[in-house]
Amino acid sequence: MLSRNEWYVSRSRNGLFELARRSNILDDTEVQKLLIAAAISQNNHLHESVREAVIGRSIQNWQYPFDQRSSLGKIRLGETFRDRVLQLSEENLTKHLLAVGQSGSGKTTLFYNLMDQVGKPFWAFDLKQDYRHLTGTADVLVLPWTELKFNPLKPPEGVSPRRWAQVFAEIFGHSTALLSGSKNYLMKKIIELYQLYNLFDRVSAPYPSLHELELLIERDGINYVRKQADYRDTLLNRLEAMNLTAGTVFDCSQGYGIDELLKRNVVFEFDGLSRDVQNFLMEILFAYVYEYRLSKNQRGEGLNHVFFLDEGKRVFSVYKERQDASGIPEIDELTAKMREFGEGLVVADQEASKLTDSIKANTYTKILLPTGDRKQFQAISDSMNLSERQEEFAQDLETGEAIIQVGNSGPVPVKLDNYRLEKPVSDEELQKDQAENWSKLSHTPRTRTPEFKSRITGRAEEVEEPEIIEDPQQEIDLSSEATRFLKDVVENPFRALTERYTEFSSSYQGNKAKNELVDTGVVIERHVKSQDGKRKLLQLTEKGRKHVKENLDLELNWRGRGGIVHQYWQYRIQSLFEDAGWHAFLEKFDADVYVNMGNTELVVEVATGNNPREIDHIQKHLGKDFVVWVACRTPEVRDGLQQRLEESDSNSEGVVFRLFREFSDVENLLE
Repeated sequence: MLSRNEWYVSRSRNGLFELARRSNILDDTEVQKLLIAAAISQNNHLHESVREAVIGRSIQNWQYPFDQRSSLGKIRLGETFRDRVLQLSEENLTKHLLAVGQSGSGKTTLFYNLMDQVGKPFWAFDLKQDYRHLTGTADVLVLPWTELKFNPLKPPEGVSPRRWAQVFAEIFGHSTALLSGSKNYLMKKIIELYQLYNLFDRVSAPYPSLHELELLIERDGINYVRKQADYRDTLLNRLEAMNLTAGTVFDCSQGYGIDELLKRNVVFEFDGLSRDVQNFLMEILFAYVYEYRLSKNQRGEGLNHVFFLDEGKRVFSVYKERQDASGIPEIDELTAKMREFGEGLVVADQEASKLTDSIKANTYTKILLPTGDRKQFQAISDSMNLSERQEEFAQDLETGEAIIQVGNSGPVPVKLDNYRLEKPVSDEELQKDQAENWSKLSHTPRTRTPEFKSRITGRAEEVEEPEIIEDPQQEIDLSSEATRFLKDVVENPFRALTERYTEFSSSYQGNKAKNELVDTGVVIERHVKSQDGKRKLLQLTEKGRKHVKENLDLELNWRGRGGIVHQYWQYRIQSLFEDAGWHAFLEKFDADVYVNMGNTELVVEVATGNNPREIDHIQKHLGKDFVVWVACRTPEVRDGLQQRLEESDSNSEGVVFRLFREFSDVENLLE
């Protein structure tokens, strides 16, 4: 026959008997009744009540091994086992937070609560599509990698190209496991690439992308007897794989504005990308923001922004930290430096033993959830300096319970708050919800400088728009919705995407039709920014023009030249002068826009880039005694062309440089 204690052991659940035994309360009649009730009942609510009661009796019998002080702050995490609220301050987050627990222990729920309560913008690196569901309860921009445009070779604003070349080489090397020799070779090639783009003369567009870097390294003539050939082949292997698997992420001269994204809650969805690309994107974005903050000298301003990273070992890997040949990882050093600039870091993982010593040492707040593994438990327990009694207590944590340590204060057991999501978000629902947000994001297409073209091919070519590789044998079979969308593109070339979507039953249907045109290579997307806001335009490819001519009863009679962005500004400027009562023409006298103002003849050249041929056009117009205006896309383009004109020894008295955004009112322009 079983003894009383053996019967308790055989029937009680989830370690209640063991907890009571260790607490020396098995002889307590009330405890015995509770254990029996828990053993014979299948009611989870009753079992939870019994568990809390047994824990309460255990605590009364022990000398409580945890800190009982109240905490200050506005970010609520939950209640202690003695019914006190535990809260963090935003200042705590500037010193970083680390949470360790097994799958299903409550890490994602913890992240939801933090994201919901932090009063500053956050970026979340999402590898499992966990955080898109916040769109139902919060203002969040979700960016799947297929919608992302980012050029990691464009230096952050205010950062010198030479400094950024070093940072980039370190981050790329760490994320793709390059050793020092390959990293040094990479840095030299980046500097050479920057020279071919004249970035040491003036830091302005165009900027090279990873595709240009790959091509430059591919064309590098190397003696294969030398060690450098190994560095080249190793690096080229990494770059080719990254550019191949990243789709169109790096296919731009300038990606989405980091300064603007830092003002928003953004979820970067990297699910579906290769591991190396995921790691690289996370690390380079960390570094990009740090260097941006450093250049702006944004020190001591409190919490500015928070990074959330699950699966922290992907970035903070102890194995990479211990590779002596590669040196101390740059990402480890950034962890300590970021707090000075108000950048908080919240990291979680299942395996504390695989995290770097640096991330464990440089996190002010540590959270231990159920680990399910002795090795992982011990790794985080050691970093929190838990006593033997505290460890014994922590081993019985259940889902949603945690031991939390803030700074030098003692650890506290906490029942974490739950978080209620409205509902999961499917891919189709996400696209429908976020389509308008995506359409407002702008980037600049890739451009190759004459110097780069000369270095690669041996002859200089000026390319305003990136080359589009098309398969002439590919048949185009468009749906009726996509065909209707295409007709609108031909008839109204400068209409914004959001306006086109109004012709469909929903924005989702309009976006689906647009994506079909892009995926089949009929159109490519381009972005413009004017005083009335950003808009995304669609430019017909040669394949698209051919399809329109052969299959649609439409005329392609637009007279502007260049790409759709260039044509758009020709149209805007012509319309502006015509609305003011002048006669304005496109492509007259070989000018982008010619304006007859009675006694004065004005020509306007539209400059989307800092190209030498713009100076040739200006000189030709000056030779005809025209007044010349140059409409420039950015201040960098304007400053670069002004410098080129000065260096050409031309008479610049009749030349006026204006920015695109100034072309909103003729009267103000003529003052």
